[in-house]
Amino acid sequence: MSMPARIAAALALAAVPVIVLTGCSSDSTTTITDTATTTVTTPAADTTTAAVTTTTASTVTETSAPTRCANGDLDVTLGQGQAGAGSAEVVVVLTNNGMGPPCTLGGYPGMAFYAANGTELAGTVKRGGTTLFTDPGPSTLTLAPNGSVSYSVGFTSAQSDGCENTGDVMVTPPGATQSIKVTTTGQNTITVCEGQPITVSALVQGSGGAPQ
Repeated sequence: MSMPARIAAALALAAVPVIVLTGCSSDSTTTITDTATTTVTTPAADTTTAAVTTTTASTVTETSAPTRCANGDLDVTLGQGQAGAGSAEVVVVLTNNGMGPPCTLGGYPGMAFYAANGTELAGTVKRGGTTLFTDPGPSTLTLAPNGSVSYSVGFTSAQSDGCENTGDVMVTPPGATQSIKVTTTGQNTITVCEGQPITVSALVQGSGGAPQ
């Protein structure tokens, strides 16, 4: 080949792109994976058991307290009397007639005295006791249906001028404004004497009158 031809060939060769093939390296690449362990703490389930209070509704029946006995609730009678040493006693009994519920009475009753002909006798009443009975003092007493309370009436047993026996007495229960008429006969007759007060005890439970 002539010189000019060689120069032309060299120039042509210089114009050809040079492709460099890079082969795979025989060195292997080791990938290290750093695995982080994450611990997740799950809150423990709340095992607390709530206390459940069960309220059972119950029906409460309120019982009202007994009220004062009205006159219409009462029967009034005279009990056995006694006498001794110039004094006498008659017992007056007030009974719940059972037409209503229990009721109460307490304290001292009022009294008025009438002759057999209907004339009111001028007897005065004082509270207390005599030689035949002791005044227990006032207290509130409950009368169940057919239950009784009572009190004692003390007076002189002497039959003299200025004294007259009763035919009827009017009993006014404590707290009442109206009286109940009771007829007196025989040993239950009360003697009313001028200047001699009639002594009345407070009410006591039962039909026996005030204690001795």
